[in-house]
Amino acid sequence: MLRSLSYYTKAIHFLFSKGLGWFMVFPIIITILVFIGGFSLTNWATDAVYAILNDWVGEMSWLPDWASWIRDAIYWLVWLILRVMLYFVLAFVGGSIILLLMAPILTWLSEKVAAKMGKDVPEFNLVQFMRDLTRAAGLAIKNGVIQLGLSIGCFILGFVPVIGLAAPFLLFGINAYFYGYNFMDYTLERRKLSARESNSFVWTNRFQSIGLGSPYALWILVPVIGPVTSGFVAVFATVAATLSLEDQPTGDVAHL
Repeated sequence: MLRSLSYYTKAIHFLFSKGLGWFMVFPIIITILVFIGGFSLTNWATDAVYAILNDWVGEMSWLPDWASWIRDAIYWLVWLILRVMLYFVLAFVGGSIILLLMAPILTWLSEKVAAKMGKDVPEFNLVQFMRDLTRAAGLAIKNGVIQLGLSIGCFILGFVPVIGLAAPFLLFGINAYFYGYNFMDYTLERRKLSARESNSFVWTNRFQSIGLGSPYALWILVPVIGPVTSGFVAVFATVAATLSLEDQPTGDVAHL
């Protein structure tokens, strides 16, 4: 696990020394899109809910004129509730959303890193790239659903006396494992491993996966800023995972 973490230092040096620093532009774009999209969605939802409640209050003809402040109170209450919900959505699944949005970028980045290392990387093929992209997106969705389900289970476990004390640590380990899985799979899919083979490989190397996913899992714990800007950490994590797997003997990755 500690060896996997050490690859982050190598990843930062590799990214900028090999002329790949321009990939850091993509997290900026993703961050802006997530920020605008999230608040645009909550603004739309606020206006829609307020319109419904406003009509409902308007039908209460028995209310005195001075009670019109209720409409304003309802608006700001809905505004606050929806933004709190947005925060919790980003906190619990924001990391998976970012990975899903950045799947094509991280797939491309992993190939670039492998090529810079002098590894044999297949020539670009649009059909194959779309297949790999579909696989990466599907994996991110599947892992995100499983991760969310297990996270809810850990949350419930937290209410169990004594045993519940382990819930936060278990929750962190689960999140780190699945995030690490995603970062490792960009290399595994390039090696033509099936989804089942990837599952087996990552589980066999679960401590490596947890080590690679831990920085990302830690970063998204930072309120608001962490989930929204986690794309930057995802770039470093992808480079670290690629370096880590490419340093392993070919047989360890290509054959299970």
